[in-house]
Amino acid sequence: MGVTTFAQFIGIDFSAARDAGQRIWIARAVPTHGHLRIDAVFAAAERFGRSRQEATAGLVTFLAASTGALVACDACFGLPDPLVSEPWTEWIRLYPARFPDLVTLRAAGRTAEGYERRRLTDRLTGAPFAPTNLRLYRQTDLWLRCILSELVRRQVATVAPFQEPEPPKPHLIEVCPAASLRSWGLPYRGYKGRGLAQRAMRVRIVQELQAFGVDCPPASCARIVDQPGGDALDAVIAVVTAWLVARDGSLRAPLPPEAYREGWIYTGDPRIAASCR
Repeated sequence: MGVTTFAQFIGIDFSAARDAGQRIWIARAVPTHGHLRIDAVFAAAERFGRSRQEATAGLVTFLAASTGALVACDACFGLPDPLVSEPWTEWIRLYPARFPDLVTLRAAGRTAEGYERRRLTDRLTGAPFAPTNLRLYRQTDLWLRCILSELVRRQVATVAPFQEPEPPKPHLIEVCPAASLRSWGLPYRGYKGRGLAQRAMRVRIVQELQAFGVDCPPASCARIVDQPGGDALDAVIAVVTAWLVARDGSLRAPLPPEAYREGWIYTGDPRIAASCR
């Protein structure tokens, strides 16, 4: 795979909550002179609507129109190997029929002994939850069923590591903000919440990201720090991850065979990216 240049970067903190419009946050940024400039940080409700249906439909439209973008999404792009029997591009098209409801997905995500199935990338990155964990399976299902399968069906985006980029279509990568922070040597817990300690942690993380070369306007920084759920910050961590991945060669690096069936969590390497500045 050759080098692909991206005109913009997008980070998405996804949610399947009933009020998904207020829980889904999006960060948009552009590269400039070796830095990353945060252009916008907003909740889906501000652009697409408050309900789950409005937010997901609006997100599909938004992503399809995000030409020249590398899009980092905090959502699972696949399931553990035993649940994937076809090449991924065919599997994602069949997903809605293969898993017609949440009960089917939740049951498939557990072994006969009752253990949760985890992907190789979940184990290697220390991701907090398996794709079908009780806290995550609704999000996994909504993302696969209503976002990824629709984008692939319409052929308006490409998805790593299963497909190579096809500029100017947006190219999507899976990320996990906690895994990114952990791999960068930054605090990856304790920044979600309304307390002073949690807010101070968000301030610290924003300052650390600025040290990577991230330019964040004061109004956006204030919004990221003031949003208590950490969703705005997670979207920004995702967009920074996308930028680092584009610079450090991750998209061209060979991956284990399991990655091309299950998916892969990208984290990026700020040390390599810094050498490009």
